[in-house]
Amino acid sequence: MNHDDAANQNTGRSNRTITELFARVIEQTREIARAEADLVRAEAVHRASLVKNAALFGAVALIFGIGAVGPLVQSAIYALEWLGLDRAPATLIAGATLAILAIILALVAVAQLKRAGRAPKRIKDNLSADMQTLKEPLK
Repeated sequence: MNHDDAANQNTGRSNRTITELFARVIEQTREIARAEADLVRAEAVHRASLVKNAALFGAVALIFGIGAVGPLVQSAIYALEWLGLDRAPATLIAGATLAILAIILALVAVAQLKRAGRAPKRIKDNLSADMQTLKEPLK
């Protein structure tokens, strides 16, 4: 085997190695894409679960709240009258207290929905880390 044959054989091996390297990079990229897709699906299921739970708790709270509003307001008014207030200020105090509680519960429900609607930060971080991992062997 002369020098040119040896050079061609080495070039063939290095080409084959580069080809195998690119094939490996492509396969790893596919595996990462599949894993990321699985992660996105899992995150979507988790967010849907959060929304479902928030809606369920909201519905139950609404049912209980509707049933409890009348007796509670009436009891509060009677208690305030018993303490010496007239009916009008007692009714105003009871109504204002109920309105404040309703606002607090509405804010909690909105916070739950915002939390469920937020895109997870870790997906972006994972994609960045995956890109760095893919770039390292090519340097």
